[in-house]
Amino acid sequence: MTQPLSLSRRNLLKGVLASGTLGLSSSPVFAAAQEKDEVWTGYTICDSCNHMPMCGLQFKARGNHVIKIENWKEHPNNSLCSKGISTLQRLYNPNRLLYPLKRTNPKGSKDPGWVRCSWDEAIKAIVKNLAEIKAKYGPEKVMFFCGDPKEPRPPVMRLARYYGSPNYCCESSAACNLAYVHAEELSWGQEIAGGPNPKAKCLLIMGKNGSWAQPHGFFRNLLAQKARGMKLIVVDVRRTKVAEQADIHLQPYPGTDGALAWGMIRVLVKEDLVDHKFIDKWCTGYEELVKYCERFTPEYVEKETGVPAEKMVAAARMFADGPSAMQLPGQSVPHQHNGCNNVRAMSLLMALTGNAEKAGASSIANWPKDYIRWDEGYTRTFIDEPWFREEKQRKTRIDREFAPIWNEMQVLCSPNNLPEMVKEGRIRAFCGWGANLLIWPSPQEYQEAVKNMDFSFSTDYFYRDETHHDMDFVLPAAMNFERYAPFGVHGRKVSARRPVKPLGEAWEDWKISCTIGSALIDEKLFFGGDPVKACDSILNGWGTSYEKQASTLPEITVCEFFPPQEMAKHEKGLLRFDGKPGFRTPSGKVELFSSIQAKHGQPGLPEYVAPPKPTKEWPFKLINGTRRPYITHSKTRGDQPYLLELEPESTVNMHPADCQKLGIKEGDQIWMESPYYKGKVRARVRVTILAQPGTVDAQYGWRGDQETQVLIPRKNWDPISGYPAYNDVCIKVTKA
Repeated sequence: MTQPLSLSRRNLLKGVLASGTLGLSSSPVFAAAQEKDEVWTGYTICDSCNHMPMCGLQFKARGNHVIKIENWKEHPNNSLCSKGISTLQRLYNPNRLLYPLKRTNPKGSKDPGWVRCSWDEAIKAIVKNLAEIKAKYGPEKVMFFCGDPKEPRPPVMRLARYYGSPNYCCESSAACNLAYVHAEELSWGQEIAGGPNPKAKCLLIMGKNGSWAQPHGFFRNLLAQKARGMKLIVVDVRRTKVAEQADIHLQPYPGTDGALAWGMIRVLVKEDLVDHKFIDKWCTGYEELVKYCERFTPEYVEKETGVPAEKMVAAARMFADGPSAMQLPGQSVPHQHNGCNNVRAMSLLMALTGNAEKAGASSIANWPKDYIRWDEGYTRTFIDEPWFREEKQRKTRIDREFAPIWNEMQVLCSPNNLPEMVKEGRIRAFCGWGANLLIWPSPQEYQEAVKNMDFSFSTDYFYRDETHHDMDFVLPAAMNFERYAPFGVHGRKVSARRPVKPLGEAWEDWKISCTIGSALIDEKLFFGGDPVKACDSILNGWGTSYEKQASTLPEITVCEFFPPQEMAKHEKGLLRFDGKPGFRTPSGKVELFSSIQAKHGQPGLPEYVAPPKPTKEWPFKLINGTRRPYITHSKTRGDQPYLLELEPESTVNMHPADCQKLGIKEGDQIWMESPYYKGKVRARVRVTILAQPGTVDAQYGWRGDQETQVLIPRKNWDPISGYPAYNDVCIKVTKA
């Protein structure tokens, strides 16, 4: 391992603060940002939905000023929505953070005493504090965290690794979509996904409203496949736009998805609709599954889930009559106290029917073996993934006792017990990129944890008091129009960007992390702070470069290093790292009975656990965190005024029958209360059949008395993933 440089001023300046290396003037693609007052065309991505790769965005600029946004028609995702169009308002928002800030008053003060400082001062203070904490307490006492956008994950994880901290986390390891991947990995060894696919006879979508939460192309493709005859099954508590296209809409009570899945499994077993050849050769645990599914009779499932028995049976038969594909939920179902197992149970339908790795069915992405995930944009080599997987690293991670199954399987640490870790002295510093403390249940406890740390900083587009109030530094991040990194990966195509220069003194997140790494650890390891050189360290291994990919703009070209997609990869030895046939599970087979879950004292099967049920005092189930088509969680609250015009305050969906009982009309204000919070949370009501009776369909991310996260307790964590149970809380509603 490379040893850190000493903290002399000479080393601190070397390669980092010296002339030229803080900018990109030496990069061959920097000339794209025109100095003259003439109109030119730039290319970037929209980061409003938190997808990677995201939607392409073409813009016109006069000099260094963006004057117009357009669809980037050559990009695979080439149709912008209201979120993408309004990013120009965010770029030139007068409240944008443009200079580094440092606090001058003690933590806990009502006024932090923020003053502008130079990057030189901020970098030196960060390097000094991190070096001192490492020397005194050890590198594992520092948490590195990537929130939103996802773009800086690779260099920040690299920074954590070479600093020596295994406690690297991100919003996906806290409360986003990685739990569903975790569920699939327990059975399949990897993420296995499907979609509206031209050869699928049937598609099952569980808890995912892709018409609102994914790029426009998803819904257009779904409608096209429906038009040519594909059958659609949707499992969702809400009546979404996707659910309205379904041939069968299964609408279970919140948290009962697992019972529904087991009911469908029982139908397959009892009616011999399973693929015995696939099961015998490629699955383990079938006997245990057959025994366990026996109690999930159609009558029991109907009583437990509210789904009519005949609809459940019809759905199971329709899926078995494949080839069938499946899309599992990234966020909704995993945010239940048994969410990971509920997702796992549904995923087993693919194995039981043999609907995997064949035309029309779900498949595992055929990436180069060094590449990690389609939406991360980095490689195992870049982050040195084997280091994170070493037992000595996992032993020092703060999630070892909290979420042991997650600890064994995932290289990203779960940060959800951060308040306890700060109290115990196991975390003393927080390094954040786009951090948002409102992502957590009972966020006030995380705010208190940050206040009690020895040192903390975060990068952001704006100063956000709920997160930044007790940090030591807040650093201005360049926005999507102003970034080179990261490049995008779209199937076998790789896209570069052509940005404008950042406003004020904002820096790209890749530049911030690589600059800190250059000063604190080693200049060569962190590319002298240059994001393009960092990207090239990956692209050169793929036989290309940033300059080469940028030279073809607006066209996005195929990277020949990426293998073409093919079927039956498990039979050809294309999935396992050792090249043997099979899957990346301990057994090499699809584990209906998970050996890893059993190893940690959990049931090997994804057993169903009934959710908390509404009572007379707390009669509604809160569905917390759903998206709208024009906003994503807390990302654009107030930052993009156009979107705030569409929805100026927290709005919840409630069923007409519930509203009639409470005397609530369209547009009325309500108070929401839970047994875990002394106060009340305000919202405006939309009366709609989109919401199931007995539920309150809410968003999180609003501030002040509209913040729903305070209603969620820090308890009932999912034991398999360590995720919070956002969708398992019972509340009461009163008219304001």
